[in-house]
Amino acid sequence: MIRTRLFLLLAASLGFPSLVGQTPVGIIISEQSRTGFMVQGAGARATGLGGAFIAVADDATAVSFNPAGLAQLLKPEVSFVGRASQHSMAYEDVAVTSTGGTQRLVSDSLLSTSRFDPLFISGTVPLRVNGKNLVLQLSAQRLIALGESDTRDLMEAETPEFPANRLTQSITQRGQIDLYSLAMAYEASQRILLGITLNVWRGSWSLDSRSSKLQSGSTSYVNFYQDNHLEGSNFNLGLIWRWPTWSLGLIYRTGFHADYTYSTHLDTFPAPANPRPNGTVNTGLHWPATLGLGWAYRPGDRWLLTCDVTHTAWSDARYLSNRPALNGLNFFDLDKGTSTPNAVNVRTGVERLFLMDSGSVIPLRFGGAREPQPVVDRLTGHQRIMNSLSLGTGFKRGPYTVDLGYRYAWSSRRTSQFLDVDQLLSRTGPTSIGTERVKEHRLDVSFIVQFERQPVERMLRYLFVGD
Repeated sequence: MIRTRLFLLLAASLGFPSLVGQTPVGIIISEQSRTGFMVQGAGARATGLGGAFIAVADDATAVSFNPAGLAQLLKPEVSFVGRASQHSMAYEDVAVTSTGGTQRLVSDSLLSTSRFDPLFISGTVPLRVNGKNLVLQLSAQRLIALGESDTRDLMEAETPEFPANRLTQSITQRGQIDLYSLAMAYEASQRILLGITLNVWRGSWSLDSRSSKLQSGSTSYVNFYQDNHLEGSNFNLGLIWRWPTWSLGLIYRTGFHADYTYSTHLDTFPAPANPRPNGTVNTGLHWPATLGLGWAYRPGDRWLLTCDVTHTAWSDARYLSNRPALNGLNFFDLDKGTSTPNAVNVRTGVERLFLMDSGSVIPLRFGGAREPQPVVDRLTGHQRIMNSLSLGTGFKRGPYTVDLGYRYAWSSRRTSQFLDVDQLLSRTGPTSIGTERVKEHRLDVSFIVQFERQPVERMLRYLFVGD
């Protein structure tokens, strides 16, 4: 897998005929980030519910799921969400097949990374306009955290056809894609809530990958560095149709054109016959739209059942460039007739509230999800599909709310790998297939503090209206 990622990153620089002139940053984000290439909301309560929050969306984190839900907030709030995560990828039973049909087993490997990220922060103010609730919010979200450092030291067993082979690989990635949002929600009627969010996307990250092969006293290597910057903006449009015992939610995240700039540096030994120059490329990127539908049912005051279905058109993720070789290529597989599938994610959750004599509320939440990623192996045709189970709880008393959400996700598939530097330098395809097993542990923590409405309204009136 790591070699597959490295191959696709280096393909343009090494001059592969089908990949001339491009650097597939989508491969970096989707596979190297470990978190799964999905645009998700940020909130510990939603995590405990398996991510099914489109039709609920009744706290400050609603803006990242369905901005219409903000219209349910009656008091000013500030919120903060943090995430601790641990990701591991195991490569098992990998065998390299030579041209003569001989198979060489490769030692298993396990990559594991732990990190903590400030995920979401917001300030929310509700106002009364013509007797209806109008809510404004400013927020910032760490949409995709890109920070991994992986090292593998692999040994290919000796065979009559080939001597023993030692391969050392390391990939370090740093940076993030952040979202800065201004949201407005309005209580159009007792049944209908409407919301809109203006999102400004800002991304900056780097990748440093190094691979070397030692065989019979001879060393070959490929070193690659890439620096990336992305800027764009889009809208989220939300609606909630609510009744006493159930509600429906609808969210549409518009597609948009982003400005994308990357610079590369490549160093190889032996050097390729036709090396491509290092430098900076300015291009565009079309980010696809997402449509989500949510349903929530409350059979009693203390119970909640919820389910979400979202669709993202990843096959529409395309480069926009004045270079004919790059323009129109899919962001993930670098093919105009793309095989990258669209993703339909399904999430479900249940919540039970326990009321304490002290007046505090303690919830218990469970959830599950199936989340396909736009990552398909070219040789096996297997897509990475993350399955997850969630557990959540919290504590609410007066103006203070603390929520905890734990998520365990896993995936297994057969995938090809580039396990030989010579394959990169000679421009041949992968000859090894093994099993990729992905596991993820995630713990989200949310803090929400409410304030009295009247003092905030008086302050806003003084600042913007006067006495």
